Amino acid sequence: MGRKVSGEATMGELRELEELMQKDPDMRYKLSVLSNWPPAGNDNAWEQKTESALEKHLLRMEAEFPMEELPVKRTGRNIRKLTAILSVLVLMLGSYCVYLLMRNTPLMGNKASVAAIFTRDGSRSRAQLPDGTEVWLNGGSRLTYHPDMNNLDSREVTLEGEAFFDVAKNAAKPFSIHTTKMNIQVLGTSFNVKAYTQDETTEATLITGAVEVTLNDGVERTIRLLPNQKIVLQHNNEFASSKPAGQVDGYRVENIRYNQQDSLVAETAWYNNYLVFDNDSFEDIARKMERWYGIKIHLNGEKLKQYRFTATFKNESFPEVLEALKVTTSFRFRITGNEIFITQ
Repeated sequence: MGRKVSGEATMGELRELEELMQKDPDMRYKLSVLSNWPPAGNDNAWEQKTESALEKHLLRMEAEFPMEELPVKRTGRNIRKLTAILSVLVLMLGSYCVYLLMRNTPLMGNKASVAAIFTRDGSRSRAQLPDGTEVWLNGGSRLTYHPDMNNLDSREVTLEGEAFFDVAKNAAKPFSIHTTKMNIQVLGTSFNVKAYTQDETTEATLITGAVEVTLNDGVERTIRLLPNQKIVLQHNNEFASSKPAGQVDGYRVENIRYNQQDSLVAETAWYNNYLVFDNDSFEDIARKMERWYGIKIHLNGEKLKQYRFTATFKNESFPEVLEALKVTTSFRFRITGNEIFITQ
């Protein structure tokens, strides 16, 4: 059935499918649903086009191959084909359900209560939420929100990964971002949140306005940030053992630094397509590059992981970035497909 929908079925496969649909009327309905699955663009036009094409095709099949002339064969080959067809059907129906969820279309009588935006490693995207808030998502990130947030008492989203927010002002409806380790509440401001679960820290960087950050690390605490400040929450609580005066266990608040040459802020430069390393360890840089380029990096050696670099790149490929880093530190790298192996 999947090959029929994609237009790749042979005449023999079309005969078998027609025979199966005669035996199982529900299968014809499922084929109709799959054939009318709309791609991005004009949904109505697509539906009309596919319905017309399906009707013409079935009429042609009935004229050319009357069902009483089709032989019935129950061979192992037919059973394997039926299994493959049904497997494709399950996968495509699952994708169709996801599509309906993302369109906030009622499914099985229930309305979708959440919408989501995804970016895979190696990509970045920009989106506008229903309230007018603009969001830039970094690679490997996921943002979920209520599609009817404008009619709720508050505007709430959940983030896993990294995002820059330019929040639409609405004093009557606070805007809240939930992450695993902290929650952030604002009225209207621009800021960056980095909350990758595999990283050692969760960070929130405020550019304009004001935000209140509530930590979810076992002891609920609320910290108010001022413009050009950021909060860094250590996941393993390493700050507690050697905290400086005035620093609370588990996190620190510090002023962000602007690059005097180009006025870039390392924490937010990514959404302007700058890849910035600010005295970062090679281990942290490897994670950044994996998300930035959609690659897998293997660092061989603990000493190598601790090397630190400060640099700014835009539009360079990952081999060019590695060659630039080699200017100050000696290491070797080998590229095999999508994987990079780095040794001393």
